[in-house]
Amino acid sequence: MASIRDVAKAAGVSTATVARVLNGGAPVSPDRTERVLRAVEELDYVSHGVAASLSRGRTKLVGLLVSDIANPFTAQVARGLEDEAVRHGYQVLIASSDFDSEREAQVLTSFARRTVDAVALLSSSGVGEGVARLVRNGIPTVFVDRRPPDLGHIPLVRTDSLSAAREAVRYLIDLGHTDLGMISGPHGMPTAAQRLAGFREACESAGLTVRPECVREGFLGRQGGYRAMCEVLDLGRRPTAVFSFNNVLAIGALQAVRERGVRIPDDLSLVTFDDTDLFPFVDPPITAIEQPAHDIGAQAGRVLFALLDGAETGGEDVVLPTKFHVRGSCDRPRR
Repeated sequence: MASIRDVAKAAGVSTATVARVLNGGAPVSPDRTERVLRAVEELDYVSHGVAASLSRGRTKLVGLLVSDIANPFTAQVARGLEDEAVRHGYQVLIASSDFDSEREAQVLTSFARRTVDAVALLSSSGVGEGVARLVRNGIPTVFVDRRPPDLGHIPLVRTDSLSAAREAVRYLIDLGHTDLGMISGPHGMPTAAQRLAGFREACESAGLTVRPECVREGFLGRQGGYRAMCEVLDLGRRPTAVFSFNNVLAIGALQAVRERGVRIPDDLSLVTFDDTDLFPFVDPPITAIEQPAHDIGAQAGRVLFALLDGAETGGEDVVLPTKFHVRGSCDRPRR
């Protein structure tokens, strides 16, 4: 059985170069990459299934790049994609960037070297050049939840963030809230922009003025939600209701509320995008917009496997419905 040293000798490169080509490490020149792959095939070298897949033209792997695998929404999307992949005899290779754009670029470089047959992207950065490389290399690609505006030719599976946010904020307004706030994600993130737009549209249609200081933008993660809510609570006149961009921000916001002794919903009503299995069981239960995360992942898988089978994309988004769960975290304003 051939070893990695045999491959390196046949290709005239180091074993480290062979490892980088097969595992997607630092960039390797096209000439050396071609020599390594030729040696791998000639020697029938097998490393974690990669070389064997080269001879049959498929790795039987789907790559999934996410910004935060700890987010419950992301985990359910991954599960849906995985369930669909298994149906087709595939497995899913998941890479979490932790919102690091350089790390995302490295992962996409690895995927572009055909370590996977298709790619699903649930990431926070633009990842434009990396995606362009995937397309140039003929690797089927789909965006999940959000897509950079300059990549409209890539399929997207999503919900209608703007309409769902508008409905949720309108519910708060119907309860009698006239002074509302929002804790939102980064300005350049499409879903953050859409949900903030839905928030503003609901307020504008009701004739309400949103105080600029009540909208806190640029936050991600639990600590981001904590800091954003602290900023809201520190206002001389705080809003009577807050809409959260996603569930992880809402969890951080709840921590800040509890530490400050603010009562929900007596002192402050709270609504969030992205329901979780735990929100119905906290005290009080959290009013939330549920996205069909598992179905989103499964649908992304169906798009990818259709592309692998040679289907042409129509360029239209796949839009799945949301559900709005009214629970105990909202009430009429007390002041």
